Amino acid sequence: MTGVVQIRPLVGADLAEASALHREILDMEFLSRCGPGFMRAYYRAWAEAPGAISLVARDEEGALLGVVLGATDPATHVRAMVRNGGARLGAHLILHAVGHPSFARDLLVTRARRYARGLVRLVASRLSPSRTNAEVSEGPRVGEITHVLVRADRQGSGVGRALLDAAIAAGRAADLDELVLVTPPDLAAGGFYRHLGWRADGEMTSRSGEAFVRYRYLLDAGGRGEGGKPPGPR
Repeated sequence: MTGVVQIRPLVGADLAEASALHREILDMEFLSRCGPGFMRAYYRAWAEAPGAISLVARDEEGALLGVVLGATDPATHVRAMVRNGGARLGAHLILHAVGHPSFARDLLVTRARRYARGLVRLVASRLSPSRTNAEVSEGPRVGEITHVLVRADRQGSGVGRALLDAAIAAGRAADLDELVLVTPPDLAAGGFYRHLGWRADGEMTSRSGEAFVRYRYLLDAGGRGEGGKPPGPR
């Protein structure tokens, strides 16, 4: 299936559909278990925080085809996201936990300590000046792509590539040296990313404690990824 694909920034009108697509495709992710209200608030907080990469793909009739989320300065973006939207996210999380005892139990057992540490770090960061990606380290400036979501019936049609191309363009516009992309290890997306010039770079653990496979894309390689070869059609 082919057609015109329009890539544009995610806005308020996209929140419900984009977060529903997230829950549909990544139903194994803990984030997806936090309820639709939390997910809409999460997407809003993400898109509104400085340095966000938040894009949607729609067809010529306006139907949602895919979403990509990322950040040009991940640490600064997360701090701003929690600072500006943390109360709203927390309220949605508590409400969902009250109505879903099994979720509440898993939240306490697997996430409570980690979230408490994050809150302490957030408070500490408010007491000191914020630092950008470039100021924290003199090393490479690294952005992050956290989610690439394409509707099941449009996978393989070029939507994923269009979203990643737009995210790469955003990384270049922000003067980044490379982008890091993460994906759950049980998703069969590795071949797709390697085909587009991303290089597998081991596993990592997300801020919420889940395992992901890590991929890298060098932005100083003339737009041709790690290997210096242009990616083929997708």
